Amino acid sequence: MNELSELILNLKDNSILTLEAGRTYHVRQDDSFELTGYYCSNTAKQHENPNGLRRTAVYLKNKKNIVIDGNGATLLIHGKMTPLLFDRCENITVKNLVIDYACPTMAEATVLSNENGIVTLHINPEYLWRVENNELIWLGENGKDGEPYWTDSYTGNRRHVKYFDPVKRIYLDLGRDKFKAEKIEVLDNTTLRFTLENRDAVLPAGSVINTRNIIRDQTGALFQRCKNLRFESLRVKFMHGLGMVSQFCENVTYFNCDLTPAEGRTVASTADFFQFSGCKGKLTVENCVARGAHDDYINVHGTHLRIIEKNDADNSLLVRFIHNESWGFQAFEKGDELQFIKWDTLKPYADTTVVDYERINDTDIRLWLDRALPEIELEKDVVENATWTPDLYVRGCNFGPTAGRGILCTTRGEVIIENNRFENLWGPALLLEDDCNFWFESGYTKTIVFRNNLLIGCNYNPVCDGSPAIRYTPKVMKEDSDEFVHGRLVLSGNCFKFPREEKHLIWLEYLCEAEITDNVFDAPYSIYTKCVGAVNEKNNTVL
Repeated sequence: MNELSELILNLKDNSILTLEAGRTYHVRQDDSFELTGYYCSNTAKQHENPNGLRRTAVYLKNKKNIVIDGNGATLLIHGKMTPLLFDRCENITVKNLVIDYACPTMAEATVLSNENGIVTLHINPEYLWRVENNELIWLGENGKDGEPYWTDSYTGNRRHVKYFDPVKRIYLDLGRDKFKAEKIEVLDNTTLRFTLENRDAVLPAGSVINTRNIIRDQTGALFQRCKNLRFESLRVKFMHGLGMVSQFCENVTYFNCDLTPAEGRTVASTADFFQFSGCKGKLTVENCVARGAHDDYINVHGTHLRIIEKNDADNSLLVRFIHNESWGFQAFEKGDELQFIKWDTLKPYADTTVVDYERINDTDIRLWLDRALPEIELEKDVVENATWTPDLYVRGCNFGPTAGRGILCTTRGEVIIENNRFENLWGPALLLEDDCNFWFESGYTKTIVFRNNLLIGCNYNPVCDGSPAIRYTPKVMKEDSDEFVHGRLVLSGNCFKFPREEKHLIWLEYLCEAEITDNVFDAPYSIYTKCVGAVNEKNNTVL
């Protein structure tokens, strides 16, 4: 096993590990912790990672009161890994550590010229590749067996292709079909010439092609059933599959962390940066900078499980994970409060408590409850774990260009998002949904305070009507529903700049109350409402 993982293996409770200042610790996927049974929300489908396989450099289980001080050292990944994995730990701090990949799984190539569909590309030397039968194959480094850790066709069904425009500082879809080549010529060890099948493909000189593997078989980190985690002054340059995932954790803090691409790259994560699934307590992201993702920066949610069977004799339910990228993990414990949610209105209609549970298989769980069951529309209604619903505080952060949204937040806890900068986001800076028919991400919110933030060019997505920078769109299926899903939005003291269209748009659906005050807009603004109660506007300024 590698030296860093050996150090981690020997850590005891109540200890401090200080790494050698400025050193690079090389960790290979075939020389690290290899674990199974770690199923992770919003990641791989069952056939893509059936055993919950995780390869990791820093593995802590059932540990307490530990500080890992990177001391400026770098954890350099070779292969595909989940660099940090903590399971049922308490009071853990990681600080002053750099995490990077020697050969990122998300390859990039700069367009040197495009002459009527004949495109000359420069590939950064850190990316490995070969051309076979007129096909570009991206490669991982060689493992102990002499074979690459991974191989992917440049337009295979597992690759997603975008390009980054460094002038406009936005990410745009290119698509596999538009990147297909009639002919590929190798000019030298970093330069290729593509004769595109689609000669009219928009691919300007200077743009940077991003191709990523869509399979989320590993993540930037996985923290499961932990309490009191703190990450301070981390420098994360690349994450594969998904970002830093906290799953059923209590109290997680990211402070003064830098999650931006390494020099010479335009992407730092293939998907979300901070994912919080089924957490509770306080989640804090403060004084952080994040830039260069193919998805969202922060996503906070629970998971709706569909009710398949009920047994009134013993007050039991059979519930099921439905979305094929969220399954297998422990979604309930004894004593958890459960709410029944109507499938077409997203309204809770009964409460109960879990007295026992049994994992039937990767998707099905049997729950025994403490009281008589209500009337249920089987195979449609869902349950939400109401105990694991956190507070969220996002302060003083800089969220730069991304191919996703800013903050997705569905939690009934306190939410305060203040003094942040959101710039050039593909979607809204703030998106509120809640659904039990698509992603199955729960649930409703009580009060969201979004104040004193700067929003610049948010929602440049060309297919979104009106391009709202703030969007409430819970997935209500009952067309004539007049029931509110979310509680109250306080939108105060924010500055909105550079709308994609002629005016700024705030889009609100199924919201009880909105307070929109003291905001500044550099163009006219409007508010779209559908099933919204009171909208209180005051002291907003249009420059």
